[in-house]
Amino acid sequence: MGRAHPELSVRFRARKSVPNPLVRGHWQAEFNSLSAEDRRSMTLEFLADVQVMRAAKALVCTHSSNVGRLVALLRDGPTVSLDGEWTNG
Repeated sequence: MGRAHPELSVRFRARKSVPNPLVRGHWQAEFNSLSAEDRRSMTLEFLADVQVMRAAKALVCTHSSNVGRLVALLRDGPTVSLDGEWTNG
């Protein structure tokens, strides 16, 4: 199967190493135990991710996710939830 848009390139950035409990979600106690510098870095990375999703031409997410709902509500573009019949458009 070919790429839908071969003219586009995807760039991955190296993620800061995070404690195991934070890899699959947010655990407040684990986050609080990080240094202020690490908490700031992870917060800025999260906000950058939100901005990328908010500015995308289309968003496919899950409405059951707090982040998915937040981004969907911040967007003007089309959003499709994999959870079912929900859209912001």
